[in-house]
Amino acid sequence: MKKKLFVLFFAAVTAVLTISGCISDTPPEVKENEIMLKIKLDLKEDIGLLIIDHNVSGHEGGGGMSNADKSLIRHDETLYFSFDKEHYEISGNTADLKVRFRVVTEYCDPNYDNIYPEELVVPMDEIAFRADFGKMYSFTITGGRDSGYKAVLEQPQS
Repeated sequence: MKKKLFVLFFAAVTAVLTISGCISDTPPEVKENEIMLKIKLDLKEDIGLLIIDHNVSGHEGGGGMSNADKSLIRHDETLYFSFDKEHYEISGNTADLKVRFRVVTEYCDPNYDNIYPEELVVPMDEIAFRADFGKMYSFTITGGRDSGYKAVLEQPQS
């Protein structure tokens, strides 16, 4: 009986979250003042963190993604990351963007400096392109821990 109640409760909570937009397969809307990256993982295994080192028209920075519950990021997850025009003090409608993804193969607590044990970090080649604010750029990351990882920039979307 308790098991059935738990299943019903979980289904109800999931339905409410889906309706409210907390859980959704719909990508976020790109605002006019941001450049959004859509990152599709097509990996052989789940990963701990995805680090995104970047240079936006001369402004270097780093960010990353992990699960708040300390679980691994699923190997087939789609992630979104954005760059805000005002944050980088860019007045035009385009930016020179360089991104370098790094996979942290095991979960580590995220830190401000994005410094993790060297044996757990697998870097990828830098990708440079001219990006328009208000657009989404799709990347696919493939590979695995043993063979390495590779990021590919797809065609821009509006």
